[in-house]
Amino acid sequence: MPNLAIIGAQWGDEGKGKITDYLDESADIVVRFQGGNNAGHTIVVGDNIFKLHGLPSGIVRKGKLAVIGNGTVVNMDELLEEINQVTEAGCSLEGLRISDRAHLVINYHKKLDGSEEGYRGQKSIGTTKKGIGPAYQDKIKRVGIRAGDLLEDDVLREKTNSNLPYKKNLIAMLKAEPCGCDEDMMFNKLKGWQEKVGKYICDTSVMINEALDNGMKVLFEGAQGAMLDIDHGTYPYVTSSSTCSGGICTGAGVAPNRIEKVIGCLKAYTTRVGEGPLVTELSGNEADALQKKGGEFGVTTGRGRRCGWLDLVVAEHASRLCGFSSLAITKLDVLNDYEEIPVCTAYMIDDKETKYFPASISKIKRAKPVYKVMKGWNGWNDTYSVVREGYDALPDEMKRYIEFIEQYLNIPADIISIGPDRKDTIDRKGDWWN
Repeated sequence: MPNLAIIGAQWGDEGKGKITDYLDESADIVVRFQGGNNAGHTIVVGDNIFKLHGLPSGIVRKGKLAVIGNGTVVNMDELLEEINQVTEAGCSLEGLRISDRAHLVINYHKKLDGSEEGYRGQKSIGTTKKGIGPAYQDKIKRVGIRAGDLLEDDVLREKTNSNLPYKKNLIAMLKAEPCGCDEDMMFNKLKGWQEKVGKYICDTSVMINEALDNGMKVLFEGAQGAMLDIDHGTYPYVTSSSTCSGGICTGAGVAPNRIEKVIGCLKAYTTRVGEGPLVTELSGNEADALQKKGGEFGVTTGRGRRCGWLDLVVAEHASRLCGFSSLAITKLDVLNDYEEIPVCTAYMIDDKETKYFPASISKIKRAKPVYKVMKGWNGWNDTYSVVREGYDALPDEMKRYIEFIEQYLNIPADIISIGPDRKDTIDRKGDWWN
């Protein structure tokens, strides 16, 4: 039952889309198991640039099954826009599957998300205001509308009639923009979704497990990163789903003993979007230069990402929680012009050194990074030789940087990415499915 999982080792935006796209060439099925359209993946295929939020990355590969698992929340309006994007580029939807247990993001979720953020004032979390949190709230409250409900008119009508009046009252209480529809309008809108995507809705857990039983190659694609996990991230500045590898079990409907290899996608420096502590954060011109050089602007929001040096305390936390068997280190080329590159190896908190990421937000805010300064590979830009010759063609300083990360985490860096294109990838492992 060959399978791989790709999990972000930081706060998302580590380049998982590219790594997934690189590895899914030989996969049969690509499964998105958590999150919603608050996460974005950029995939470069020749002259085509795909910015995907809801569709699994495998949708751009011919002949693959692209699965939206039960642990996701699905905004059908935006999913239909993405469907148009990929079909206009010549991609097929034949392999798309949507779990009948996946919950739907309704317009009132977005209104509530924005109004709740405003209500928090200066203590806002920094959500994308896409309605993801409120949709997960409805899931936990057991009042959510699921994709499978689109196939049953009586269930859909019952949930529409019970949910909408309550949501309207809640929206009014929060003084948000009124929800300008009635029960019939909402029911007809959801029925319209059924007509457009109903043929893709099925029990994806059965499909995935049967595929594993039959020896098909399954790739599980994480959204966001381990540090945004609802339980283990920088709570409350987190997302509303389980972003660690354990989320695969609940979010895709597979047992823990079916997960074989977990690849931790680690950006060569650190970024995050939104609020919350970032111990290695840079400021001023230094931050602006790294942000510009790395193109660090959110796929979903367009917001500039906050930038800092690589934080191995964060990476250790993610690795321990997710059980990384390999690392995929990305965007090393962004650091090409630095004479020296600091790497955070520990925190000083109240005059005590720790190598473990604390749960307390107040402690993290007081934390000071302990750096080891590495020599940079300033001026190197010979990606052509690396693509032709592989890892040995990298500059010695870059190899020492990579090897320091490997030794600190005790995990091999089996994939090295030195550019956005598929070809700008060093694969030190080769056969990932055995």
